Amino acid sequence: MESQAKSQLKTIVLKLRHILEGHYDAQGAWHPGDIEDRLAFLGVRRDRPCLPLESISHLDEADLQARRVADAYIQDQVGWLHEKAVVHFIQETAYTWANRLLALRCMEARGLIDEIILQKESYGGRSLKHHRLARQNPEACSGGDDGLYSVLAEEFARRADDRLRQLFDPHDPLVALRPGVAALKQCIGLLSAPDEVFTAPDALGWAYQYWNTEEKNRVFDRVRTVKGAKIANSDIIAATQLYTEPYMVKYLVQNSLGALWMAMHPDSGLCRSWQYHVHDADRVPAPVKPLEQITFLDPCAGSGHFLLEAFDLLYAMYLEAGHTDPERICDAILTHNLFGIDIDERAIQIAGLALYMKAREKAPGFRPTRINLVATNVHAGSNKNHLAAFLKKHPEAEALKAALGLIFDSLVHAGELGSLLQIEEPVEKEFHALKSRHDTRSSGPPQQIGLFLQKTKPEQRSLPLSGQSYDQWKDGILERLNDHFRVESAAPDFSSRFFGETAEKGLTLFDFLSRRYDVVATNPPYMGSKNMGPVVKHYVESRFVSGKRDLYAAFILRCLELAKPETGRVAMVTQQSWMFLRSFADLRALDADKLDTATGCKGILRETTIETLAHLGPGAFGEISGEVVNTVLFCLAKKEPSDDHRLTAFRLIGPKSPEEKDRLLRQALIALQDDKNQVYKNFRDLPLPGGAQCWGDRP
Repeated sequence: MESQAKSQLKTIVLKLRHILEGHYDAQGAWHPGDIEDRLAFLGVRRDRPCLPLESISHLDEADLQARRVADAYIQDQVGWLHEKAVVHFIQETAYTWANRLLALRCMEARGLIDEIILQKESYGGRSLKHHRLARQNPEACSGGDDGLYSVLAEEFARRADDRLRQLFDPHDPLVALRPGVAALKQCIGLLSAPDEVFTAPDALGWAYQYWNTEEKNRVFDRVRTVKGAKIANSDIIAATQLYTEPYMVKYLVQNSLGALWMAMHPDSGLCRSWQYHVHDADRVPAPVKPLEQITFLDPCAGSGHFLLEAFDLLYAMYLEAGHTDPERICDAILTHNLFGIDIDERAIQIAGLALYMKAREKAPGFRPTRINLVATNVHAGSNKNHLAAFLKKHPEAEALKAALGLIFDSLVHAGELGSLLQIEEPVEKEFHALKSRHDTRSSGPPQQIGLFLQKTKPEQRSLPLSGQSYDQWKDGILERLNDHFRVESAAPDFSSRFFGETAEKGLTLFDFLSRRYDVVATNPPYMGSKNMGPVVKHYVESRFVSGKRDLYAAFILRCLELAKPETGRVAMVTQQSWMFLRSFADLRALDADKLDTATGCKGILRETTIETLAHLGPGAFGEISGEVVNTVLFCLAKKEPSDDHRLTAFRLIGPKSPEEKDRLLRQALIALQDDKNQVYKNFRDLPLPGGAQCWGDRP
C-alpha cells in the first residue's frame, strides 16, 4: 500500500474509533464515544448497575432489543467485573460496526458490489444503493435516519448469504445496538474518501493495525511506568499485533508451500515467477500427493496476509495441474487447502473477507462453500450450565458429554493462549475411546450408531457407520454437533445464542488443532516472559519449556507440533534472539547429557532441516523504528538433517529500511541464481550488492 494512502487510511480509522468507541485526550481523560452514549441511553453504564428495564419508558422496540442483548452479554461474562464486561461490549460493538462499514467500502472500491457507502452529490449526498432505496421506497427514507439503517441491514443480509456470516451476520448481537444517526452519517462521510485509499489488497490489514495503534501505545506505556504490570487478557491483542511486510510473506510462502510443490513437481515452471524463491536450496524431498490434500495453516493469521499469498500460489498450481474452472479452483482452495486461527475475532473477520475478495476477483460469481477460519476469543462463561441444558434437550448426544466437557474446560483461557492451546490430545483420546465402544457395540452388519437420530434444521446428513475410519467418524460427529450448535446460535434467547457461538468455535478450534499440516507459516506474537500475564506464563513454562523465554519461541515449538512429521514444513518470521542467546540454547539443540531424559523437542538443529534463512536484523518492519525488533526469516522441514545437508542463508543486517532489505534480498537471490553452479561450493564468494552476504553450511 502506498505511503500516502496509508496515512489517509490511518487518519480515517482512528477517527472512526474515536467517534464510535471514544478516546483519551492528551491529559489522559476519557471521552466516551457514540456507542457508550447510546448504551447509557438504554440504562447501561460502566460505573453503576444497570437500570431495571421496566423503569425505562422511552425505548422503542429496536432499543428494547438492544438492551436485552446488552444484558445477556454482560451476564454471560461470568467472573468479570461489571465495568469490564460493559467496556468489552462497547469495544466489540464499535469495532463490529466500523469493520462492516470499512469492509463494504473496500468491496465497492474494488468493484465487487454496487456503491453503498460512497456518497455522491449526483445522488443527493447519498450512495448509489441508498439513492435507489429513496426512489423505490421513499417511505423507508422518511425517518430521522433517512433510511440508512434499512439499506445497511439489507446489505448485511446479502453479504451473509455470500458465506460471510462471520463478518456480516445480520443477527449478530453486537449490531443490535445501532450507532446514533449523526455518528453513523459522520462515519460514512469519513469513508467517502477516494477509492485509492481502499483498493489495495492489504488495506483492511492496515486498517486493523491502525485501529489498535493508540491502545497498543497505552499498553506499553503502562508496562513501562507501572511496577509489576503485565500484558494479559485482551491487551495481548493490541500489544502483539504487527503487520507483516509483503516481502517477508512472499519469501516465507514461496520457500515453504512453493518449495513443497517444486519438491513434488521438479519440472514445474511455476517457480520462475517467484521472485523470492531460493531455486537451488538443499531441500527435503516430498512424495507426490493430490493438490486438494495439501494443507496450509497460519496459526496467528491476523488479517490473512500469509493466506492471501498462499491463495495466489495455490491458484497457479491448480491451473498448472489442469484445472480450468475458476469457481471450482477457488472453492477447492478455501475448502481444502487453507486454514487460519487467530486470537482476535476482528482479525479473522478481515481475513475471511480478504480471501473472499481475492476469490471474487478470480471468479466474479463465486460464493464459497466454507472458509476455514476460527478465532479463539472464546469466553467459556456459564457454558457448563448451557451444556447440561443442551444435553437434556439432545439426550442422544449424552455419550459425547465427557468429550464436550473436556473441550469447554480447555477453552477457559483460549482467548489468551490462541493456537498455543493444546486441546487436541485429551479430546482425541476420549473420541478414540468413544469410537471403539461404538464399533464394539455395532459389530456385525454395519448399522447406525445412536447419535443425533432426530432431524432438525439445518437437516442432518446420514449418520456415521461403524466400520468407517476414525477420521471419517470424527468428522461426521463434529459436523452434526456443529449443525446443532448452529441452531442454538440462532436461538431467540440471547444466552443460548452466545453458548451456541462458543460451542461452534470450540469444536472448530479442536478440529483445526487436531489436524497436522503440510505447511505452517506465520508471524507469531513477540513477548518476553517478564511481560507475560500469569495464565500465559504458566502455560508456556509448563508446556513449551525450551521456548519459555518469549512467546514467539513457544510458537516455534507449537508450529512444529502442528506440521506433519517427515514432510511438513514450517516458515516463520521471528526475532533473531533464538539463534544467539544462551537462554535459547535448549531450543537450538539440547546438550548430549539431556537427550536421554528429554520428552519434548530436542532442539531445532537436531530435529529439523533448516532449508533457507534470511537474517534481517533491525529495520525490517516499516512500522517499527530502530533496534526494537531484530528479525530473521526461516523455512525448515520437520525432518532430521542429513549429514551432508547445507542451508542457504542471507545476511542483510546492514540495510536500515524494509524497502532496502527487500531490494537487496531480491538482488542476492538473482545473484545466487546466476551463479547456481557455485551453490554447493562457496557461497561466501558470491558478488552480492550492498554488503549482503550469502552462505551455505550444515546447521
